[in-house]
Amino acid sequence: MMHAVMKRIKFALWLFLSVLVWIEGCGGSDLTGGSVPIGNPSPTRLVGTVIDENDPSVPLADAEVEIAVEDGTKIVAKTDASGMFVIELPRNKRCTLKVRPPAGLELIYREQVDEFVTDADEIRLIIPVPRRGMMAPVFAELQIQPKEVILRTRESVRFQIQLEPSPQRPIQPIWSVHGGIGVITPDGLFIATRPGKGVVRVRVGHLRAEAIVTVTLD
Repeated sequence: MMHAVMKRIKFALWLFLSVLVWIEGCGGSDLTGGSVPIGNPSPTRLVGTVIDENDPSVPLADAEVEIAVEDGTKIVAKTDASGMFVIELPRNKRCTLKVRPPAGLELIYREQVDEFVTDADEIRLIIPVPRRGMMAPVFAELQIQPKEVILRTRESVRFQIQLEPSPQRPIQPIWSVHGGIGVITPDGLFIATRPGKGVVRVRVGHLRAEAIVTVTLD
């Protein structure tokens, strides 16, 4: 009996020491690596690309990007020569994004506005800026195909959108990839880059649709 009790005590002590070692290995006295407090998840990395809505192959350099976070935070950035900007945002917050045309091009382009939630460790966003004088058509329904897909890393799939009523001219939607699983081009070509599960979202006007994407090791 005494032997059994001693064995249980030794096992409990071993388990306690093992947990202490594991916590130290995580980088501190908390369980999140010592850098992110419990209940405060890591920030979202937003990677955006601003393009000409009429010609998606044309990036807009020096466009001003302003992001208003629901907690009152405001962040302003400028796009580089490739039309890209990278911003870190607090996690699980609703954000409003405004893109203003580069200085000197205000008579050609008008402001673009989008809303999103920082629901993933990485969001990749393609933002087409409309030209002045172009009336935005109104649609009743938006669908995305396929709605669910499984890919290996380095594989790709082209997402298609269906609008009702059918558009009279080509429509450039706002695409985004949530979850750090890949990248997407302005014409909807998704390329898987990292294993995981994420979402591809598309917006046209006030309409939104999304597809679930799972990426596995190749």
